[in-house]
Amino acid sequence: MSQRVVAITGGNSGIGLAISKLFLANDYKVAILARSMESMESFLQTSPDNILIYSGDVRVNADLERFYGLCKARWGGIDTVIANAGIALPESIADVTEASFESSVDINFKGVFFTVQKALAHLNDKASIILLSSIQAQKGAGIWSVYGATKAAVRSLARSFAQELSPQGFRVNSLSPGVTDTPILNKFGFEKDTLKEILAQVSTSTPLGRIGKANEIAESALFLASDAASFISGADLQVDGGLAQI
Repeated sequence: MSQRVVAITGGNSGIGLAISKLFLANDYKVAILARSMESMESFLQTSPDNILIYSGDVRVNADLERFYGLCKARWGGIDTVIANAGIALPESIADVTEASFESSVDINFKGVFFTVQKALAHLNDKASIILLSSIQAQKGAGIWSVYGATKAAVRSLARSFAQELSPQGFRVNSLSPGVTDTPILNKFGFEKDTLKEILAQVSTSTPLGRIGKANEIAESALFLASDAASFISGADLQVDGGLAQI
């Protein structure tokens, strides 16, 4: 896979950063669109010739167009697009506001749609498109109702995109992580002991007895991007230790 190019949104932390690092280690040129640049400078310095960082927002089409244009100008066409940017807001039905609802839909659904649309003109032959969904797309989501609904929409997009784009030789799949150990867990506002209890309950409910690691999600993304997955399109790869499978 030497010298292939991957473009990823939300690649500055957690699963996105793990994906970026793994693709770089596998000889990809890595272009990252991220709203926060705080963690990007040290990563950029690890391989400045092979990393492109652009500060932008997936809700803004002009940012996406500029991002892809810079990527193509620097390295040519793109081999893999990973629509990873997203937010998760734990809110009960009564606490959801119009603003929080719109924010989730704009980033998780609208942002994913236009991340793909704006990439199409820049893709190489046989490109792979990977959409980050979630196992909450198929489970009762509780306080994650809006989040789960947006991720179900992403899963639907993967099916429709796969059908429409297959004549062009593009593969489209969704990747659905389970609960994963990333810094975002500490940003949900749960008390430390409450979060510890929640994660313990999830681990107990998971057949493999633990939550996931960001690198395990990244390895799955690398597989979907690779020639090893050349006959896989329209699928949803669920990487959750069996939590939603049994």
